[in-house]
Formats: sequence, structure tokens, C-alpha cells
Amino acid sequence: MKIKQQRWYDIDPVLSKAIALWEKTDEEFQTICAEYVLDKLKDIDFKMSLDEQYDYILRRWYDKNVKVSHAMEYIKRAPDELRRQLALDIIEYIEKIESEKA
Repeated sequence: MKIKQQRWYDIDPVLSKAIALWEKTDEEFQTICAEYVLDKLKDIDFKMSLDEQYDYILRRWYDKNVKVSHAMEYIKRAPDELRRQLALDIIEYIEKIESEKA
């Protein structure tokens, strides 16, 4: 029996929902959402090096776009409380944009 490995963002249900919503958007909106995340992190002065980020094969949905990949890496390495707040912000942002489209 094959055991499914849990992704880093599936540990927190709120973060998992945020990433699932983000993944389902089109590529243009994924980039806009990534810029939103990166801007939020600039506002709180969260710094991190991305030097080792590309030591893997680019096979995940978010690896296709550099901004999205960077935003995901920042979220992954953020402290738990910040990660959860970003997840809530992502959900709110995506739902707001989706409701404006309707």
C-alpha cells in the first residue's frame, strides 16, 4: 500500500484551502496573488534568501512562474503565525476578486 506524503501546506487546513484556491486560478491571477503576498511580506520586513530555492526539479504547479514560486517559498519558510495570516489574506483576496468578476 502506497502512503501519500503530505505536502508542507496541507498541515494547516487554512493554508491548504488558500493554496488550493490559488492553484485553481488562472496563471495571470496566480502572478497577481504572488505579487500580493510578496508585497505583504515587504510591509512586515520579512527577509529570506532564495539562493537554494532552485536545487530541485521544477515539477510543482507553482514552479512554472518565478513570482509564484518565490511567494510559495516565502510562505513555506515564514513563521507559523505569519503563514496562517498570509493564508487568511490569500483566501480573502481571492474571494474578493472572484466576487468582483461575478
